[in-house]
Amino acid sequence: MNAIKNKNKTKNKCRNDVKKAILALVLASVSVTCFGCNKKEDSGDVPAEPTETLGLADMTQPLKFSYGNGVGSDAKEPKEDATEGEKNSDSDSNSDSEQDASKSSLETAPDKPVNVTEHVEVTDASGQPVTDAAGKKQTEVVNVTEQVKVTDTAGQPVTDAAGEAQTEVINVTEKPATAPAEKPTEAVSSYTPSMDVCNAYWLDMSQESDFFFNGEFLSIEFQVNEGIPDGSYPITFKKTDIASWDVVKWDPVCINGEVAVNSEVTAQDDFPEEDFALKINSVAAKQGDTVKVTVDLNNNPGFCGFVIELEYDKSALTIVSTESGADFDNAVNYVTN
Repeated sequence: MNAIKNKNKTKNKCRNDVKKAILALVLASVSVTCFGCNKKEDSGDVPAEPTETLGLADMTQPLKFSYGNGVGSDAKEPKEDATEGEKNSDSDSNSDSEQDASKSSLETAPDKPVNVTEHVEVTDASGQPVTDAAGKKQTEVVNVTEQVKVTDTAGQPVTDAAGEAQTEVINVTEKPATAPAEKPTEAVSSYTPSMDVCNAYWLDMSQESDFFFNGEFLSIEFQVNEGIPDGSYPITFKKTDIASWDVVKWDPVCINGEVAVNSEVTAQDDFPEEDFALKINSVAAKQGDTVKVTVDLNNNPGFCGFVIELEYDKSALTIVSTESGADFDNAVNYVTN
């Protein structure tokens, strides 16, 4: 009997030692993931193995957030479609070329004559406007005149006996054309997308069990920046490392969201009926607003640690505050208290 007890005791000790080792590596991974390395070290030192003095109560990391490190992927304009973008780019290029050619043609072409007409109001003997039966003022077309110098057949000015140049009044029937006024150039937006990642990480081994809850998981408050274009600004899952007490890594279904600025929010998928899933809830806003974006979970199989990365456009959205969701907070406080 003692032999069996000693065997079970040894088995449990090995099991705990394995968990300690694994979770020590998880903690190291969390530190590297969320904070990065300040400098590269080539010392070749091997990290020390966990010692027996490390208890499960020590394997706890309160919920933390890290962001503003500029580690996002290449950015795209809001709601940009690659194929349509290329088509629009080609179309814009052709349009610009046509406009340049048209502009050049106007600048280099000689002036073309056009007929001159002038409408004047008809007045009666007393100088009052003449109107029709409907009371509308009557107008008539008159010739436009111009005083010009008289020249002889050789094109030389004709002068009188005193040597003064002779002039005559002629009817003007045409005048040079002028190029149409150019449209004012539209102001070019200074907005440039820049993706960043918000990390959320947490670990609690002290209960020697998993945490079970559904509903509001994480909460992030964003300031919608002024001067950004209208459109959709996605917030997406970049990484979801979620582990159970039995060292099972869960792979949840991820439903991404968005902040729709002066535009309609895109319809989101519902939670699946049975699969473990995370969902970023989309919100509508306008420039200058402060909005809260929550992450919910459903069909939670139970976990005791996670590292979650959310990608967003920091040129459009500035993180104001971060906190645990109400349901996550209640579950953790209930168990730990």
